Amino acid sequence: MQSTSRNPRHIAFIVDGNRRWARDRNFPPSTGHDAGYSNVLTIDTACQRREIPWRSYYLLSSANMRRSSAEVEHLLQLLTKFFQKWTDAANATPHLVGEIDSSEFPPPLRAEARQLSDLCRHASTENSNNVAFFVNYGGESGYTAVPQADCLGHIPPVDLVVRTGGEHRLSGFIPPQVAFSELTFVNEYWPEFSDIHLDFVIDEFASRNRRFGGDSAAQPRVSA
Repeated sequence: MQSTSRNPRHIAFIVDGNRRWARDRNFPPSTGHDAGYSNVLTIDTACQRREIPWRSYYLLSSANMRRSSAEVEHLLQLLTKFFQKWTDAANATPHLVGEIDSSEFPPPLRAEARQLSDLCRHASTENSNNVAFFVNYGGESGYTAVPQADCLGHIPPVDLVVRTGGEHRLSGFIPPQVAFSELTFVNEYWPEFSDIHLDFVIDEFASRNRRFGGDSAAQPRVSA
């Protein structure tokens, strides 16, 4: 079931604005991506301190794969290192959603992604510390789930979707779990998103009256 507490049970981030953050500082796009991925670790730690049991991050859309070859190459190398950190840390159960067996992914990245998927498949359903990464994902294409490749079916409904960077759209982040999600858009670029902004979006979420298509006492029957 979806959360009825003031804190969201599941918060999802569309981590947008890394390149614009770098451009505003006369840095190359790669610097923005590095800062953005680093901030995922920072914000996830902040969410864990607030005892939010599920966090999702839209890291790389299938549309992003159409960027310049140099930028895509850097993103894929960065993802490989990022997944290595999560595999080694094992402080939260990872769940991976997307076409991770794509031929566009280098073998080291596919290997790391499979390790994360294995951790998901062998995780206890009682785990209260979970993180989901959406990589090479595009819900607009009709992609739902490939059981051998990702953990979409393990993920509960999303209470709150937060998009940084000032844009007001979902850009393909439309898994079934967002059917009744609250949406929040913030102007700060993702590398700038901090504990203060996290508190703001959580407080703003708590002020909303969630009716789920009925009245405020009703909740949709959505399985986790």
